[in-house]
Amino acid sequence: MPRAAIKLEFFLDNNIPDSVGRYLQGRGHSVLRQRYHIAHDAADPVVGMTALQAGRILVTWDKDFNSQAFRQPRFALLSRLSLSGEGPTLLPAVKEHIEVLEFQFARVPRQGRMVAFAKEGNCRFRTD
Repeated sequence: MPRAAIKLEFFLDNNIPDSVGRYLQGRGHSVLRQRYHIAHDAADPVVGMTALQAGRILVTWDKDFNSQAFRQPRFALLSRLSLSGEGPTLLPAVKEHIEVLEFQFARVPRQGRMVAFAKEGNCRFRTD
């Protein structure tokens, strides 16, 4: 597996399969998993704040993270990768889009954020 030219730091929500974490690590990225740092059933705002305070990109498979709560000022710098689709399609979606995800996330300014939405066949980005 080719290693990424730029190293990113990810925080994986509890609902992200280990296969996604292993794949990201295999590309040379740093990966922290929620279950090793906070309660497995921590509320979404706690998960988001933990990723933000650690300076990591939150990877989630949870539509709640697209809610208005995460557009509040306290989450203004939280970058996220929001995966969608059926469970078995999550790793293939990451593999399909990894190079564009790495390229885009590597260019987020220190005081900015990006939200990426990825599923098989589609990847889009939002900055705000």
